Amino acid sequence: IKTDFDLIVTFDWHSYTRVLLPSTYSRSVCGLCGDADGDPQNDFALPDGRSATNENQFTDSWKVADVPGCSAGCTEDCKVCTEAEKRAYRGDKHCGVLVKKQGPFATCHGAIDPAPYFADCLFDACLYKGHQETVCRAISAYVAACQSQGIGIRQWRTAAFCSPVCPPDQHYELCGPACPATCRGQAEDEGCDESAPCTEGCFCNEGFLQSGDSCVPLARCGCLHDGRYYQQGEEFFSCPRCSERCTCKGNGEVECEAAGCGAGEACAVRDGVRGCYPGTCGRCEVLGAVSFRTFDGRPVRFAGSCSYTLAAAEGADPEENLVPFVVRVQRDQDRMEPLMQQLLVTVHGVTVSMGRGERWEVKVDGEQHLLPLALAGGAVTVTQEGAHRVLRVRGGPGLLYDGASYAVLTLPGTYRHRTGGLCGDFDGDAANDATEPGSDWGADGEGCTHSLQLAPCPPDEPGLCTLLEDPAGPFGGCHRAVAPGQHAAACVQEGCGRVGDAALCSSLQAYAAACQAAGGELREWREAAQCPLPCPPDSHYEVCTRTCDRTCASLSGGTHCTGKCFEGCQCNEGFVFNGGECVPPDSCGC
Repeated sequence: IKTDFDLIVTFDWHSYTRVLLPSTYSRSVCGLCGDADGDPQNDFALPDGRSATNENQFTDSWKVADVPGCSAGCTEDCKVCTEAEKRAYRGDKHCGVLVKKQGPFATCHGAIDPAPYFADCLFDACLYKGHQETVCRAISAYVAACQSQGIGIRQWRTAAFCSPVCPPDQHYELCGPACPATCRGQAEDEGCDESAPCTEGCFCNEGFLQSGDSCVPLARCGCLHDGRYYQQGEEFFSCPRCSERCTCKGNGEVECEAAGCGAGEACAVRDGVRGCYPGTCGRCEVLGAVSFRTFDGRPVRFAGSCSYTLAAAEGADPEENLVPFVVRVQRDQDRMEPLMQQLLVTVHGVTVSMGRGERWEVKVDGEQHLLPLALAGGAVTVTQEGAHRVLRVRGGPGLLYDGASYAVLTLPGTYRHRTGGLCGDFDGDAANDATEPGSDWGADGEGCTHSLQLAPCPPDEPGLCTLLEDPAGPFGGCHRAVAPGQHAAACVQEGCGRVGDAALCSSLQAYAAACQAAGGELREWREAAQCPLPCPPDSHYEVCTRTCDRTCASLSGGTHCTGKCFEGCQCNEGFVFNGGECVPPDSCGC
């Protein structure tokens, strides 16, 4: 990003950010980057001008928002590498290449001191146990600084060290053009400075042009409309009221037609995309072995042991842009009160299966995959969020499953009147939702039955289910997000005729998941209810954690996390999730 007053901000999409300011801003700025007065000793200044006593106080003072599941930093028993521990990463196989006198960066040493970059590299390498991607990004920061000054460096990447990986139709260059050929540049001047120094990175192959994040032949370039570039085939709303929908066709042509948002929708910008978004969404819940709640809020009690269609929708009208899908639940036939054995979601040509009792894995068309996972070009994502697996479909359904007896299926308002299955027709009328199996439920399975009798339930023995409705209890902060009534009733029903605390713990866990998924404030409840959550070695339980962000996959690239925190197991300091186990970063795979 560059402004007309010469502010320049760069970001490498991972961890390296650089802010360049004209000298006229000296002593006129503040924040994490300091006051730009040339004196690094006074940079740890608080907003009130006082000096911070440590890094955590300094960084926390400039915090602009709280993110659930994230903390200001380590406060107790912080991992600090000793000089002896850092020594292992001083060699050429790690950070040593930065300061090597005859190394690839020697020509830059006189202009830019490599010592701070070397120290940062050692800090990161030691903290992440030498994880190569972490080392490569630390070195890349020095490469960017040198090249920004027009200083040439020698090739530093090899097949065995920081080997570059580029997307299709692209290749790596150590010193590529600052203004590579783009589709947009064929239609108008992009204002790029052709005399700017070269940069390393991935560049389009011969005969291809940059189109967004991909490289395409000239014939597949997109369109320029009102100063913005759109890729070929991309649909967009061209005005703030969503009254006109446009499509980028071939040959740079844009076709537009009158449009508008439907009932219950609002024109808004979400995740950087303007569109018609539902003001409310439908929620269908599996509350336990025998308890369900339809999209329209009708409670359903039955103990069938077949495989059922929870919800399904067909995208019959192309004008509505509905994503067709089917969600099925397979029930256990060997229990008196059958539980879910697996949930199957068929969408965008793939079937994702979530099995009972599993974490950090799903099956895609029968093949096992570790999480996180992106399918259908990113249109379908599956992540592990705390103790739950979450599947999301762009513009379509969302599904959370706790791996036991609770699942919640959400749908945008555009699916109203368009669904079938156990979850109902999502028309706002609970009275017309079926409470017994019929053809709409798509039941199948040899030897299964629909008519297992529910155990009689004494109404005067709610037990610890009352925790759910206690405004002063651990679930009190959830009531504004999810009304506890149906969950409390289901909790009582689920515990009828069952010995032990398993049913109770499952019901309380179900409400905890519903609460956090809806943005409620959950407090620690497992100790009072005696429902411990077992965690793998080198991990611990947290009531609000972001497991999806702390994985081997997140070290190497972006993940598709929900941004919410959920209760679950979190790896201890110095470990990250590799599937369902916690490992040091140097034990991560590829």
